[in-house]
Amino acid sequence: MPVCRAAIVHRMLVAVSLATACWTVGCGQRVEYRARPGFTTSEDLPDEVVLDDGTIIRYVSLTEFLARKRARERGDTYKPPEAVTTTSDTQGSPDGSASTQPSFSPWEEFDDGTVRMRARMPEQVVANTMRAFREERYAELWDQMVTQRVRDRAAAELAAATGDGGASSGRASEAARARFTSWCAKNREEVMKLLNRMSFGFSSNSLIMRKTGPHSLSIELTPQLASDFRFRVVEIEFEQSPNVIDPARVTLSGIR
Repeated sequence: MPVCRAAIVHRMLVAVSLATACWTVGCGQRVEYRARPGFTTSEDLPDEVVLDDGTIIRYVSLTEFLARKRARERGDTYKPPEAVTTTSDTQGSPDGSASTQPSFSPWEEFDDGTVRMRARMPEQVVANTMRAFREERYAELWDQMVTQRVRDRAAAELAAATGDGGASSGRASEAARARFTSWCAKNREEVMKLLNRMSFGFSSNSLIMRKTGPHSLSIELTPQLASDFRFRVVEIEFEQSPNVIDPARVTLSGIR
């Protein structure tokens, strides 16, 4: 009898022993929450799997998994994020009723095929970067997730190298983006290998986070794992954005 792809993926994840968060519900039924790896989709791995012993495995986003874990460590009950209603929103509604703001989504895809990537936590930077590499959306990754300071510096270096002045800053920015996309395409396999391993690491002890500056940190593989990888570090920066909708951003400042 052929085995479906979802079952294969589930067995593979069980084999690598992902960290889990467990709850017992009704009649002693056991429910385990596991972080859905970034390389899987709902077609690869369903949201819920029932094992032979009746245990329910629920795969949730990494953000939800970590939120559940933190709530459990505090002794609290996890509450899913809800739409936020504010007084100003209510006053601003034509009929005087309350309006709501949608919950934060790190990755949004629109009908025309474009995407919007945002992050408020380092793990969302890793997840967005991994998905962008998987879908080969390198230009969008550069424009939306890479730290503005890094983009400006890359453009300035290219402008200086070619002797161009400020009048050609647009051309330098385009050249910087093109160089980045070329680097991504060339190193896609090795970068994906790193990001995939890091996506597991947030729910285990296989990552080291180091503060590298007032607004920056690095995420590194542990020495026990690092020797198997060409790229071993993801650099993160916290920056303020002029965008009033998303004023505080967590961005990608390097992969090495």
